[in-house]
Amino acid sequence: MDIELAREIMECLPKERTKYYYFKDMYALQLLKWHCSGGRSVRELKQGAYGKLLQKPLVRDALRCIGNGMVFPELLHDYWPDEIDAYTLSLGLWGSDRKRRGRSNYHQTSRTGYNLVLQLNFCNQHDLEYQRLLGNPAYDPFVMCCHPVSRARNTMAWARIDLDLETGVALIEEIQNDWLREVEWSVQEARSYLEKQKRNEDSMSWYEDFSPEATLKYFETAIRQYQSTWAETMLSAALFFLVEEIGIEQVFYHSWKTGRAVKKCSPPKSIYSKLPEKFCFNKTATGPAFLYEDKSSRRKMKKIQDQQWYLLDLSNKERCYEEQQTAQPCCA
Repeated sequence: MDIELAREIMECLPKERTKYYYFKDMYALQLLKWHCSGGRSVRELKQGAYGKLLQKPLVRDALRCIGNGMVFPELLHDYWPDEIDAYTLSLGLWGSDRKRRGRSNYHQTSRTGYNLVLQLNFCNQHDLEYQRLLGNPAYDPFVMCCHPVSRARNTMAWARIDLDLETGVALIEEIQNDWLREVEWSVQEARSYLEKQKRNEDSMSWYEDFSPEATLKYFETAIRQYQSTWAETMLSAALFFLVEEIGIEQVFYHSWKTGRAVKKCSPPKSIYSKLPEKFCFNKTATGPAFLYEDKSSRRKMKKIQDQQWYLLDLSNKERCYEEQQTAQPCCA
């Protein structure tokens, strides 16, 4: 998108710190809430694309005793388990107006221009533990300065987004994290260093401002909990931002093969296959129209054979049921 549109969107959104809460599988409640606007029967949900979400223990608990077999957004919105994770959201920009050959490849944008960057930042509890165990390192050991992270907060992950407000269509270009990956690498180095010390083997001097023991402690107390859920949390936050804050109705997501060809990169396969399928995205042979209409990407798109994209279509989320009383009483 062009820089003016990106900045306009940023200006219209709240400037203060935006909190975002998440718990495992919350995305299932979030998707069903949007899908059930106006009410939907459990019977229809079981037969549709969202049926697999009803098997989640979290969803079964939320729908345990619905008296008339109808699911409404309020029922799903108000369900909260005992344990939740807190984050903050912030926005940034990524890309370039320059159309010189290779610039879009460097930024890995599907078309020339800018992406909005939704940054998912750690909470204060994490940051306090980080400072307590690792102190104040002379540099940010788990941050890559060339990536679109927050300059004010410690960013766990981010999503790059392109969109068209006129058609209500968005493309999630990528979701990614540096922090967790870099911590995992430091943990491997710390374990290797300590093992060599135990065996009295020669080893290089420890290179960080904090000890290897502190690295392992930090991983166990402040990072391990995010390893298995960070991608789920980031995609859920991106969808929340697009649907609730901007009003987007169709969200596209790269498949691994097509995304690799469009952006000239080789991302992790699971992030561009298992993750969107988990979120009930459907496969489609055509991507967002704004890529085919844009001069900077039209020729590139035509060259890609057998395209495959993922699409989450929420344009019919306002559908209501006229005969709710016909639904059979049911507990999911």
